[in-house]
Amino acid sequence: MAVNYRRQAEQAEAFARELRDRHGAPNAVALKADVRQREAVSAMMDAAWERLGGLTVLVNNAGINKDRAFLEMSDEDWHIVLDTILTGSFLCAQEFARRFTGESGCILNLGATTGLKGRKNGVNYCSARAGILTFTKCLALELAPRIRVNTITPGWIDTAEVRERYQLDIPENLAKAEASVPLGRLGRPEEIASLMVYLAEAGSYISGQNFFVDGGYYMH
Repeated sequence: MAVNYRRQAEQAEAFARELRDRHGAPNAVALKADVRQREAVSAMMDAAWERLGGLTVLVNNAGINKDRAFLEMSDEDWHIVLDTILTGSFLCAQEFARRFTGESGCILNLGATTGLKGRKNGVNYCSARAGILTFTKCLALELAPRIRVNTITPGWIDTAEVRERYQLDIPENLAKAEASVPLGRLGRPEEIASLMVYLAEAGSYISGQNFFVDGGYYMH
């Protein structure tokens, strides 16, 4: 298993160590790469193939927010978000698929409910996540039958980033978020992970789909 990071080397190394020591991944390794750069992605994939003997599953979960009102959004705000989410997924998926020689590969892309319903001050982020949905379908068509491609779209998931971004340590904000979810609570990261494991290992007849893990928050 390879863990990609761009800047937070110590955090990535600690996560890889935890995977090795506690989660049955003895060969887990942290690999540095800026997913916006072709050369960096290619070098990362080469390292993964050399050190691990190859990969069978790719998870595209890089993301960044640069929120600003549409009329005030700069070119830089637009490009850094699109390049990280959409171009990053394109480069990683292409470099992975070019190297993969097996018969049962899997690519999992991360979506967002705002990629379907939009939101204010996030045209860059919402556009990138909307693009991921069609990106997934195109790859599912072109890479079949050897590689399956799906999207997982989380809702309110209880992570440090979500708590900080939406100030959920304030009881009123947390209550409002939970009230917007029919199941009445935030999701847990392991509930995303369990679906990833299923799609990677058991979902052998599933491709080109978008799976919501959001407690019923977004119904379409």
